[in-house]
Amino acid sequence: MIGSFSWKVTCLVLVVVLALLLPSCAGSSAEQAQPGPAKLKVTIAPYLGFAPFFIAQDEGYFAEQGLEIEFVPMDAPEDAVPMLVTGEMDVAASFVAINALNAIARGSNLKYVADKGFIDGGGCTYWTMMISPALAESGELLDPQQLQGQPVDVSLPSCESYYLEQVLKPVGMTLDDIETVDIPGPPVEAEALQDGSLALGFFAEPWVSRVQHAGQGVVWMPSEEVIPDFQLAAIVYGPTLLDQNPDLGKRFMVAYLKAVRQYNEGKTDRNLEIIAENTGLEQALLKEACWPPLRDDGQLNARSILDFEGWALENGLLDSMIKEDQFWDPSFVEYAAQTLATE
Repeated sequence: MIGSFSWKVTCLVLVVVLALLLPSCAGSSAEQAQPGPAKLKVTIAPYLGFAPFFIAQDEGYFAEQGLEIEFVPMDAPEDAVPMLVTGEMDVAASFVAINALNAIARGSNLKYVADKGFIDGGGCTYWTMMISPALAESGELLDPQQLQGQPVDVSLPSCESYYLEQVLKPVGMTLDDIETVDIPGPPVEAEALQDGSLALGFFAEPWVSRVQHAGQGVVWMPSEEVIPDFQLAAIVYGPTLLDQNPDLGKRFMVAYLKAVRQYNEGKTDRNLEIIAENTGLEQALLKEACWPPLRDDGQLNARSILDFEGWALENGLLDSMIKEDQFWDPSFVEYAAQTLATE
């Protein structure tokens, strides 16, 4: 009897111990099963136009959406288009580019999904053509026809060449009527303007402010007067977010638009701190520079992209015209705007 009682007590003790351990084990197992943050590869460059990316990272907006962002530096972010197609990159942000439109026309699954900078017709000069001080002082370029035969640093084909042709076309000229040159980088381009070996070049902030302060160049035919409301840049998704995991695309967009809204609060101490830290630009220069306009709702001007396409097709640069719903998917910004409206 004693042995039987002792055995029962032992069993009871074991049952109690197991009961106490099971919740702990279950909790430990559940903790181990929790997925980590989803990882996305995103193109980046140390320019003002990427400010919302820096803000979203530094303020934890990406982390709030369960995202771990790997920024991939690229001197020319539009070069990421092939990487988007193959899935090596998840998000790219660049100028509206011929290579992206041609890739879509040829069947690649790419879409513009949000505004990343446009030309504000009533705004300040963020991206513009600049001419040499000598030409400005002489008055030789009062008429665009006087650009004929002059050395011009313009990327072909690009938004730059589209912009320049909008100035040349009314006077019966094309890019064939000027001497195009390729000068590497804004510092060298600014020096070429100053010494007169270059007639005209393209600059974006903070270089517009730098060149003007140094007396190296003068703003000529500013973009906000020539191509107002033009969609200069956009965020692009490839198949990894359009098809394989659109939920991640939505979460990225929520973080991005939240950062855009903070960016649009202007030159606050916090925004200046984040942008200066991530671009290496001095806060004094950032306070003076014109910041690229971004739309709170992320919508882009598809009509201006269709106009750009028409120009590209006319010049033999585009395989075929593609419709708005082939290059633009507004569903991500619509989802993000709705989500942020409930916060």
